[in-house]
Amino acid sequence: MILPVLGWKEEADLPDWGVFGLRVKLDTGARTSAVHVRHMEVIGRHHRGGQRLPVLRLVIPLSRVHHGRHVLVDAPVVGYKNVRDTSAKAERRPVVRTRLVCGPLDREIDVTVTDRSGMIFRMILGRQALAGQVLVDAGRGYTTRAAAATRKARR
Repeated sequence: MILPVLGWKEEADLPDWGVFGLRVKLDTGARTSAVHVRHMEVIGRHHRGGQRLPVLRLVIPLSRVHHGRHVLVDAPVVGYKNVRDTSAKAERRPVVRTRLVCGPLDREIDVTVTDRSGMIFRMILGRQALAGQVLVDAGRGYTTRAAAATRKARR
């Protein structure tokens, strides 16, 4: 089986959340994926696997520059992960599930929610989201943008 190749940075969509054209970093050094949220609050509870877990309302910014551009997403927590941030500090993060579309990659992924306001990329795609689905070429970036432009030019 030949796997498609993506670059180390791409544009991705989270269509179930109404998020399109989000700049993401494909990070094979990270096990889990993470998305930046400006604010989160518990708005309810749901049952999953015998556990009573929260439902979160997430404020997901769509722009680093235009602070008023954001979406509100209600997402049930599917679990928790202990993750080391970029400073190697351990933190316990809620995990939610959503559909990710990044070029040929179209699948449901688990993603931790956290404040990534100091980071350039508002979302990291880790190994679990990528494994067995795509290869990452660390020397290329925005390959899906180039492929979309090529398809558009052929029309």
